[in-house]
Amino acid sequence: LHASLQYLQKALKIEGRLEKVDNPADTHLNACAVLSQLGRHQSALEHAQSALILLQEELFNGVNPLQDEAEPPKADRIAVLSIAYHNIGVEQEFLKKFDQSLSSYRKGVEVAERYLGPDHSITVTLRNSCVAARRAIVAKDPQARTQLESKKKKGKKKAKGKVKPETGGMISPRG
Repeated sequence: LHASLQYLQKALKIEGRLEKVDNPADTHLNACAVLSQLGRHQSALEHAQSALILLQEELFNGVNPLQDEAEPPKADRIAVLSIAYHNIGVEQEFLKKFDQSLSSYRKGVEVAERYLGPDHSITVTLRNSCVAARRAIVAKDPQARTQLESKKKKGKKKAKGKVKPETGGMISPRG
């Protein structure tokens, strides 16, 4: 893992010197995954956040994604954007920022559902991971249960059905 991290850091330096780089966010997400495995969650979070910013610039540069007439972004890049939100949620959970973590998990699911569709494999994986994370967080933090229950009552009209939980975890844009 340490060698992987060294190569990723070299790649980030090289990308920083280049004028045009294809998919620089992916390098940050890969660095996030390696740092997370090394237990360096704050650094991993920072790389995931950098990836998110780069992806938002790439996908929505000057475009309001909420406008219906806007051209839809490419599905593979939307998948990576959804994964970035998910990975931010993972790192926030490790850092015990539970409310922020759940918000990030949900944002990843929302983006995937909107642009990839509710039945896309990434959407299903992220939705299941979000449910599993919510259950794990409630088990870790009793105060989170109270907060989630009050939010659930407010948003009951938005419920979309039951989901079989899977265990959450880091997702990488490249396998």
